[in-house]
Amino acid sequence: MQSNTIQRVEGGRRTLGLGRTEPPLVSIITVVFRAKDELAAILENVFQHDPRDFELIVIDGGSRDGTVELLHQWDNKVDYWLSEPDKGIFDAMNKGLTQAQGHFLLHLNAGDKLLELPREELELGRRENLDVVTFRVSIDGTREFRSSCGFMLKLKNTLHHQGTFYRRETFLPYDLQYKILADYDVNQRLALRGAKMKAFDKTVAWHASGGAGDAIKGYDEHGRILRQNYGWFYMALSIALSEFKGIKGRRKAAFKRWLEKRRASK
Repeated sequence: MQSNTIQRVEGGRRTLGLGRTEPPLVSIITVVFRAKDELAAILENVFQHDPRDFELIVIDGGSRDGTVELLHQWDNKVDYWLSEPDKGIFDAMNKGLTQAQGHFLLHLNAGDKLLELPREELELGRRENLDVVTFRVSIDGTREFRSSCGFMLKLKNTLHHQGTFYRRETFLPYDLQYKILADYDVNQRLALRGAKMKAFDKTVAWHASGGAGDAIKGYDEHGRILRQNYGWFYMALSIALSEFKGIKGRRKAAFKRWLEKRRASK
């Protein structure tokens, strides 16, 4: 009789005795669950870049869709991979953090693509002891998220996860009470600790919109994170800013509809 218990399985170069002699510039951490095809696309994409600059760590949540078999096929390229049940995406990310050896950390997951590994800017970040080095991210190939550092991080998440490199030595574990916006919480906690951050005007990653987020849960977590890290005043200010943007957006849409009707009536 076959057991339904999902076992812990690991592999990769380290388990084959092919560990690196020097820590890489970047540890790329990929977490996945029941997404074999998306993982295959990430593996193909990442290894188009110079593997001397990065290590790849893959954490799977115990998938039974052929993910483990796929990872075994990449044993001589992926530095380390682990497959076992977890408590969600950020628990898996925390597991990846414990295995990382690079100077900087970068998260790439299902639907993401690495467009460029910005070695020059990251080396500058090392020399300047930056804790956060962040870049633009292409969203669906139709618009860009321009990451920024500064005051607005107190009101909203201005650092895109797939375009942000974190110094491993000063990074903080994800708080598992947050299921959707734990990265936002980390960004704010780093800022509160005085982390040195710098944004660059370069697009380094491609990200597909959508994903695990739930709008209502995300809105709730956003408020809790703000209240916990910066207090009620900033939470209220963030809500006011969001409402103001919503009003502007509705007015803009209404004006567009009016303009279209006016043109159609001529």
